[in-house]
Amino acid sequence: MMKQEFEKLAKIQVTDETYTKVIEPMYLATDLSKQDFVKLLNLKALAAPKTKEKTIKKMCVRDRSGCMKTPNGCWYHIEYVELVDVDIATGKFIVKPLADEDFQKLSAEGRDLNLSTGFDFDYTQCLATKKKPITLTY
Repeated sequence: MMKQEFEKLAKIQVTDETYTKVIEPMYLATDLSKQDFVKLLNLKALAAPKTKEKTIKKMCVRDRSGCMKTPNGCWYHIEYVELVDVDIATGKFIVKPLADEDFQKLSAEGRDLNLSTGFDFDYTQCLATKKKPITLTY
C-alpha cells in the first residue's frame, strides 16, 4: 500500500517518516486487507500534528525624534511582529519578534518587508512577551 492510498483510506495526513517507519512495516507484517488494517490503527496517534497559524501584524515604530515618518515624509518605520495576546488590565497588545522562517514565508508571499504606509498598531500600544513596555534601542 502506498502512502497516498493509506491517507485516502484513513482520511488523515501522516508524515513521510511516520509512514515509512511505522505504518508500512506494520502493514507488510500482516496479511490483512487494506481496509481492515486501517480499522485496527489508532489514527489520532498517527496523524501529523497541525501547526497553529501565527497572527502576524505590522507595528509602527517611531524614531528618536518621535516622528512616525522618515524625513522625506513618505514611509513609516514598520516592524513585523507576532500578536501573542492582549493584556486585559492595560488594553495593550502583547507581541514578540518574528523568527527567520516567518520572514522567509512573508517574502515568498510577495510582501514588501522594508517600506510601508500602513500598520496595524503603534509600538506604544504594545508590550513585550514579559509584559514590559517596548523600548527603542537604536
